Amino acid sequence: MKPAISSIAQHLSRSLGGADADARLAVALACQATQEGHVCADLDRDPGWGAWAEELDAERRAALRARLPELGIVGGAEDWTPLVWDGRRLYLRRYFDYEARVAADLLGRAGDVLPIDAALEARLPEVFPDAGQRQATRIALSRRLCLISGGPGTGKTTTLARLIGLLREQAGAALRIALAAPTGKAAARMGEALQEAGVASAAPATTLHRLLGMRADGSGFHHHRDRPLAVDVLVVDEASMIDLSLMAHLLDALPADARLILLGDRDQLAAVEAGAVFADLCASPRLADCVATLTTSFRFAGAGGIGRLAECLRAGDGAGVFALLQAPPDDLAWQAAGERRALRAAVEAGYRPYLDAVAAGEPARRLFEEFRRFRVLCAHRQEVAALNAAMDQGRAAPGTPLMVLRNDALLRLRNGDIGLLLPDPADGRLKACFESDDPVAPPRWVAPARLPANEPAWAMTVHKSQGSEFERVLLALPPRASAVLTRELLYTAVTRARKHIGLWGAGEVLRAAIGCRAERMSGLRDRLA
Repeated sequence: MKPAISSIAQHLSRSLGGADADARLAVALACQATQEGHVCADLDRDPGWGAWAEELDAERRAALRARLPELGIVGGAEDWTPLVWDGRRLYLRRYFDYEARVAADLLGRAGDVLPIDAALEARLPEVFPDAGQRQATRIALSRRLCLISGGPGTGKTTTLARLIGLLREQAGAALRIALAAPTGKAAARMGEALQEAGVASAAPATTLHRLLGMRADGSGFHHHRDRPLAVDVLVVDEASMIDLSLMAHLLDALPADARLILLGDRDQLAAVEAGAVFADLCASPRLADCVATLTTSFRFAGAGGIGRLAECLRAGDGAGVFALLQAPPDDLAWQAAGERRALRAAVEAGYRPYLDAVAAGEPARRLFEEFRRFRVLCAHRQEVAALNAAMDQGRAAPGTPLMVLRNDALLRLRNGDIGLLLPDPADGRLKACFESDDPVAPPRWVAPARLPANEPAWAMTVHKSQGSEFERVLLALPPRASAVLTRELLYTAVTRARKHIGLWGAGEVLRAAIGCRAERMSGLRDRLA
């Protein structure tokens, strides 16, 4: 089936392109690129054209390139045209400006070198036994920009916890530190991890949108270049989830003399929206002095299968993946084939301890702990919907997990929050129970009729699972390979599991996914160079 062109791309193509077929194609290309997660349409590139794969061969692209400079709607960096052409890439003007602002800001921060207190540097080997952690700390102490990349269990949070103490010590005065993440789940996890590490923060970790003060109508942010954030250090976790637009607005609001510390995993899935900013930054030679990569795995050391599988996926080692799965260690399992009924049985078996706890009337706090131990992940929303329907069977039963799909400030609910449908002890009625942001506060109960848009959450997409971890994960692959099912998606799913990962799907689908890279068209690396 030929991929569909979005209605937005079609509308803009007609309204801006007019009667000129090349102008209409140029608008549609640039617009559709952002709809598919790219920043621009790179005409030097062969694969990845989606809806135009059949017609945009090298000859057609060459003809379009020749005409682009002649089109009135296409201009250069200083023009006021809706499209920008740089000789290779075609942008919507807004995304060209975002990219230019991000590159200029980060290059400025990267070039600002600060002195490190000699006594602090001498203590680093004592504080950090790992060389990667020491290097990350040196960068954060001496630069206004620090990028820390590492897989799961490589000590990013431990590094950050000790680093914050050293930054405060080096400052010798009160330091305004803000902690943030792209999603509420990731922010909560960051705050909990730092709290467990004994780090006291003046303000709890929050989402980037809340930190910037997103307006109720979504039209912009309270904080920007003329009303900057009152921070000395901004730490952002799960930075791979930040898209280009959000990064541009974040840097606009960050004072020029503030430190920016980004933590993430450059090998994970990129943001849902346009761009793969964190991966582009980590790969930039101009920012190399600001990048630290943590490689020592403290969680998956030894013969554990999860860490070895993740490393094979990261490296694209298909032979290594299948060798592991043919004789899997205790923390891996692979079901190569089976009916959908068998998959549903596996899902029910995974949730059995949770369902038994619901039937036993365990308190809500205990039920949330049990529910977090296991999760089913899928590549596509269609598989998620099918598994949720099979588990839900059209009825709202006690224990049904519900995922909120839209922010609701009045109810203090965020897109991605999960509640459990349980009897409220106050009146016995079935309500959605949500954990409080404060770990010692009681849960909140919301009548189902008051909930914003929501859906059952027995299964979720791998994208939705980013920023979360579970003891056990079952990854249900689709029946056929697709452009969505990539090596990065597999890696992200596998690294959500702490103790066990089960793969369910055909070998040919798995093999195709390992060979498929999730690449984003962008000019950020070149602009940084």
